[in-house]
Amino acid sequence: MLPVLYLFIVVIVIVILIKFRVDIGAVLFIGAVLSGILFKIGFKGFFLTLFNTVTGKDTLTLVGTVILIMYFGALLEKRGDLSRMVESLRSLIQDNRLTMVIPSTIMGLLPMPGGALISAPMLKEGAKEFNLNSAQKTYLNYWFRHIWEYFWPLYPGLIVASTITAVPIFVLARFMFPLTMVAILAGLVFGLRRIPFIPPSFPSKKATAMKNLFLSVWHILIIIILVLAFKINVLFVMASISLLVTILTRIKKTNWKWAIKQALTYKTIILLFSVMFFKAILINTQAVNSLREVLSPEGASLWFLLFIAPFLVGFLTGVNHAYVGVSFPILLPFFLQSGVNLAYIMFAYASGFAGILLSPVHLCLVLTKEYFKAEFNQIYKILIPPVIFVWLFALLMFFLYKQ
Repeated sequence: MLPVLYLFIVVIVIVILIKFRVDIGAVLFIGAVLSGILFKIGFKGFFLTLFNTVTGKDTLTLVGTVILIMYFGALLEKRGDLSRMVESLRSLIQDNRLTMVIPSTIMGLLPMPGGALISAPMLKEGAKEFNLNSAQKTYLNYWFRHIWEYFWPLYPGLIVASTITAVPIFVLARFMFPLTMVAILAGLVFGLRRIPFIPPSFPSKKATAMKNLFLSVWHILIIIILVLAFKINVLFVMASISLLVTILTRIKKTNWKWAIKQALTYKTIILLFSVMFFKAILINTQAVNSLREVLSPEGASLWFLLFIAPFLVGFLTGVNHAYVGVSFPILLPFFLQSGVNLAYIMFAYASGFAGILLSPVHLCLVLTKEYFKAEFNQIYKILIPPVIFVWLFALLMFFLYKQ
């Protein structure tokens, strides 16, 4: 029981530090240090684990992939591909309710911090013909910005989950894809369905729109095909596509420097190294295996742990890859019990993401709320039902597919 108590102390310290808004990268490193002390890994073992983590192939692949994805997203913004994509889709889709949320949906394809704020002005413009209050506009922009994160292989959360569990990212993406479909359904049912249809008042130039759409998404289509269909490593795909787009792009030198600066965010890089170090310490000290002593593999206690650990971290941090990095190393023995259990991984991921969506410190939610001058109590009245709707579907998948 003593190892379980130590692990509980580590979790409590992490939660307290998160609550006091200590940088999550620093929090995880402190958690790793505390775990090393409590589980007596020793001075030599600690620094050997640190060295192996920093220089390890999995860690460097993870960091490199995330940097390239952030650079790619910033580059597309400066190229004007995002705005051209939105305008093309608005010409092709003759339902103003859908075109209103297209900018948010498009921005959701690129993991950019605070990306919801970029699409908020576009949604505001599209919502002028509808009688929507601030909370409704906040919900629509926020929700459709995040429908892809359950399976989209460019999101750091999914990449970190794949790295920690050693499950290929295309396997996770395919298994969790239904959650995105349910999230879209939730957005339609709890959001757009309540808005009356207004026929568009402008002609549609579909041929031109189709051409512009292809010119603005060809690189994204290549990424989808190579990662999900041909199962090529995301790092290699992003390196190749980023290089190709860079060569084909003519932008100002200052914009190019800005894109690189956006990609090389030191806090994100430190966080990724800390995630992998925290995982390595827990594995090398056999700390996570102590949970088997108190939790039955099929019992209600495990079901509750798979929910509460990622949900709390997600709610407290509002950062996708943070809840994965904190909770998944702890839950790893159960994910890999009797082989890889995708249902457990999916349910834990969906539970953490429910916490992310409801987090009052989630950057996208805070920025959108401030932009539309909405109140949290009004936003939560609209936001909580679809979050529960998607989570219940994840729970259903959990019981249907668990081994």
